[in-house]
Amino acid sequence: MPVQQDDHAHTGSAPAGPYPVTAVAARVADLSAAVTDQIRAEIPGYEAVPYAEHSRDVRTQIEYIINGLVVRRPPSAAAIEHARSFGRRRSTQRIALADVIEAFHIAYREIWNELLQEAGNRDELALSLVGEVGVLWNLFHRLSAVVAEAHSEESHSRRATLQALRRQLLEVFSGSRLGQDEEGGLVRSLGFEPDGDFVVVCLDGVAQAQAEMVDKALGGLGGVAHCCDDTGSTAVVAQGCSVEDLLEAVHRGEPAALAGVGLARSGVAGAVLSFSDATQALVRAREVREDVRFADEWLLATIGGVGERLDALFADGATTARTYPRLAETVRAYAAHGYSLTACARALRIHANSVKYRLDRWRQLTGWDVQTFDGLVSSVVCLERRQNVLRD
Repeated sequence: MPVQQDDHAHTGSAPAGPYPVTAVAARVADLSAAVTDQIRAEIPGYEAVPYAEHSRDVRTQIEYIINGLVVRRPPSAAAIEHARSFGRRRSTQRIALADVIEAFHIAYREIWNELLQEAGNRDELALSLVGEVGVLWNLFHRLSAVVAEAHSEESHSRRATLQALRRQLLEVFSGSRLGQDEEGGLVRSLGFEPDGDFVVVCLDGVAQAQAEMVDKALGGLGGVAHCCDDTGSTAVVAQGCSVEDLLEAVHRGEPAALAGVGLARSGVAGAVLSFSDATQALVRAREVREDVRFADEWLLATIGGVGERLDALFADGATTARTYPRLAETVRAYAAHGYSLTACARALRIHANSVKYRLDRWRQLTGWDVQTFDGLVSSVVCLERRQNVLRD
């Protein structure tokens, strides 16, 4: 294929240029294919770019470069616009800027090697290439700068759009519901299936910079996961990822983070409920200073959100626990050891009759019989509330 004529070249026939340049120009198709294959071999990230598109871009770019060598001029307006176009596309295809620039260096290297090969051992031809070094480098420098600028602009725009979508998702979860179609469009734009299962993990102790690190760590998971951050509220929303993998990624991104994990729930409405689960679990996580899964501690996590409203119900129990700490210790041990007098006694290193006496005494003072469901739940919740107050 003939080399494209530059859009700012002189009218009439273009200068022929040195023989090595014209010789390479005559077989630009083969050179472009070889450069494309070399880039893909040296930069694995380019697998994300369809081969036909990549080959077409490389050929067009090389044609502009060779034409620039022939007319010995800076990049044309068409060459610059093409560079802008594929710089933006490479950003959209998530090709790192460093890899894009490295691909330029590979093309520069291969074109120069082709020119040297054409010159061979003939001194007069090799000498004719000396003047082309500066022209070739200027072409690559100008075009790579345009590509880098376009790539950065597109990346910045995409990040801003992504952040806006994530903030809107948090607003939906927090109660600013949209229409069903709008919510479906929102989650689709983030890569989620609207009818799929969502898991939400609310985080504490994660500043904006750390949220970006968490989001980067989530990128290696097999499913779809976004770290959403807005005005101090940070949550990971995911589909197709195990809770274990999510928590591992979170702590890889920010080891000091505390996590409250919601239940896996179906659809956008389910995601809203999972966010509520995670919010309540995070309150509990702050109390115990470790990650909490709503599935494991749903009762205390749920009560944690309304605990102060229940304190009046637990006043007698809190007073008893403060006055008779051994009774409270025995109730805790009884609940922690399968509601067995023998196991509780073994754990506390006392006689089983002493355990029975203490539990009876607890019932007399509080009105809660721990051998009934209501009495046991009331006792455990009361003691957890008191323990949280002591922690604070």
